[in-house]
Amino acid sequence: MKLRFSVSVIVCSVLVLWVALFLCVFLDTPVPDEFPENFKFKLMDGLMRLHGFMMSGMTSLGLIEYFSPADRKIADWFILTMTTGFPWGSGVDSRLQITDTKLRDVRVKIYQPANSLGKKKRPVLVYFHGGGWSLLSADCYDPIMRKISRESDVVVISVDYRLSPQHPFPVPLNDCFDVVEYVLDNSDTLGVDSSRVAIGGDSAGGNMAAAISLRLQKRIALQLVLVPVLQIINWQTTGYMENVLYLNKSINSPNSLVFLTNYLNLSPAYAHQFLINNHTSPEFKKSKYFDSVDQKKWMPKKYVRTKDLWENIEYKKDFGNQELFKKVEGYLKEPLISPLIADDETLSGLPFTYIMTCGYDFIRDDGIMFHEKLKYLNVKTELAHYPEGFHNALMFPHGPLKMDIGVKIIADIVRILKNKL
Repeated sequence: MKLRFSVSVIVCSVLVLWVALFLCVFLDTPVPDEFPENFKFKLMDGLMRLHGFMMSGMTSLGLIEYFSPADRKIADWFILTMTTGFPWGSGVDSRLQITDTKLRDVRVKIYQPANSLGKKKRPVLVYFHGGGWSLLSADCYDPIMRKISRESDVVVISVDYRLSPQHPFPVPLNDCFDVVEYVLDNSDTLGVDSSRVAIGGDSAGGNMAAAISLRLQKRIALQLVLVPVLQIINWQTTGYMENVLYLNKSINSPNSLVFLTNYLNLSPAYAHQFLINNHTSPEFKKSKYFDSVDQKKWMPKKYVRTKDLWENIEYKKDFGNQELFKKVEGYLKEPLISPLIADDETLSGLPFTYIMTCGYDFIRDDGIMFHEKLKYLNVKTELAHYPEGFHNALMFPHGPLKMDIGVKIIADIVRILKNKL
């Protein structure tokens, strides 16, 4: 009896210590003054930092490797637990028929509203998940895809594209393109309308949605470009400089540029070079490509919280790592990696474009500049900017960390699908 009591005391003591450690170490993130749900914001950030700490420890001990199948599975379980309360996600949903299959050898999950089964000419959204081209999966995004399909009555096809660094550019993009092309060419078989095909994605998925639209143009009825990374030329943006103060050890971490080096098949040692704009040569910094991401031209100051920051934008152009620049020059000039640098003629052919950006996202400015450029070219576009939002806010419209900002973002996406598709 005494032994049992002693074991219980030890276990409880360890749990108390872990909770105390979590509260002291992982809940110290700064919270924006205007953010209404600051405890959930802190808890989300703290949990993400705890996950990173645990994975770093397991990697140091040789128990796991970064970007391995095990690493990715744990990341999926972690996100699903935060967004649903359970690592295995959601169960059966009588309102949807969910099919796990392959289209052109690419794994997809297809969500069909039960009330539209057997019907033809249905609207469809092909969606590309986020995760920096390196993490997460269609399984991780299952709860969000279910919600969007149910509430919009749109067929959703979620693409489980191959990931870098094992499969760098253009493999993930080609996987996504192959699925979209299959849907367009086989709409009758799928029971969808080829004139009502939308594509969309968030973060890296938003990047690929914009890139695919450059190729398919008006064959797509609508594109949803959500918290996207749309250029890799200038990382010293107002969005980065303002928002690196927040979530800088989780979703806004400067270390996340490793995802970009993964995608470009480069050593992660180069990530910091991108961050300080040392990956571009002095000549390139004076070229039309750098002009295409000029914040004085394309970033309205009303979206920048720190007005002095916008007014004093000045880029030094007399430096650069020539050796690295030679390695990445082709990537820097590729619109399929940086849709923001596409020429005016190509951008003018884009379909209706819905862009979602968040005020506390360090890649905030890419989506805003894309909107401004499309508007300048008379492309039909809508910008949904959430000043109090953060990069992964759309993941929290439900579950134990349900936030009002997540509810609003998903509701607006559903509205666009209903009204424009």
